[in-house]
Amino acid sequence: MMKRFATKENPHLSPGQRAATYGLLTALALVAGYLELLIPLPVNVPGIKLGLGNAVVLFALVRMGARPAFYVMLAKIVCSMLLFSTPQMMAFSLGGGVLSWTVMAFAWRFWPFSEVGVSVLGGVAHNAGQLLVVALLLSPHTALINAPVLAVAGVACGAVIGLILRGVLAALPQEGPHA
Repeated sequence: MMKRFATKENPHLSPGQRAATYGLLTALALVAGYLELLIPLPVNVPGIKLGLGNAVVLFALVRMGARPAFYVMLAKIVCSMLLFSTPQMMAFSLGGGVLSWTVMAFAWRFWPFSEVGVSVLGGVAHNAGQLLVVALLLSPHTALINAPVLAVAGVACGAVIGLILRGVLAALPQEGPHA
């Protein structure tokens, strides 16, 4: 019998199972991102979001590995832009997403961080990546002004997402139900 999710111990899924798994995780990330739009945060700085969709990317990283997490992150960003956003917002999301994924993948693989620590690093990196794109496309001054607030927000939101993910990981068995 095959496991539902590919893990490091069982990386072999059929192409159909792999597509279904990525599609399911991408859909979960999109729904989480949409729900996040409905939750107002008590700050007035553009770019601050809780990052619920990133919890799905981090889940993929922890349970499936770096490459599947990268694919889920890219699909989430492209689909989010097509459904909810603009190409300019996609550029910000892509800058943040790629830097966040890179930092989280290295932290998870090479350093002894928990999922909460990796999430905090990812939250800070995501905001830093967005600020780099803001500096390149709009204004370095705007990026510098918003950097301190976004750094604090990255730590706080990353910790919340990491704690949510810790609860999800504890609730789900390591191996998915058998098909």
